[in-house]
Parts: sequence; structure tokens; C-alpha cells
Amino acid sequence: MAITDIKSRLNNLYLLREKLCDKQKKEMEIEEITGWMLEQLNYLKVLINNKNVDRSEIRIRIDDIICVLDVEEALDE
Repeated sequence: MAITDIKSRLNNLYLLREKLCDKQKKEMEIEEITGWMLEQLNYLKVLINNKNVDRSEIRIRIDDIICVLDVEEALDE
């Protein structure tokens, strides 16, 4: 087996490892966002059921959720 073949294979393995690491990071981010979303939605549910909560508080919570989920805005940055 030629040295160039070995270098090429090692290079390909290195690139695959980088892609796997990137994919794992994205999956972790998705898990974190999903957990945060569940917390926010549960809290929003509590706010809605509480008659003493001002609508502006609910609006702020909804704006926070929209901000996190606004993919186009994040891509523009």
C-alpha cells in the first residue's frame, strides 16, 4: 500500500470525525433548545391559568420563545 493511499485514508477519516463532532454538537444544541422550550411552554401554561398575571408577561414569554426559534434571524447574524 502506497504512502499516499494511507495519507488519503487518514485524511478522509479525519474529515469524517470532524463531521461527526459537528453533528453531535448540533444534536446537543437541539436537545438543549427542546428542554428549554418545554420549560417555557409549561411556564406559559401556568401564567395563562393564573388570573392575576398581566398579559404583557405572557407576551414577553411568547416573544422569548419566538426569538429562540427564529432561525432566519440567527442565520443573518
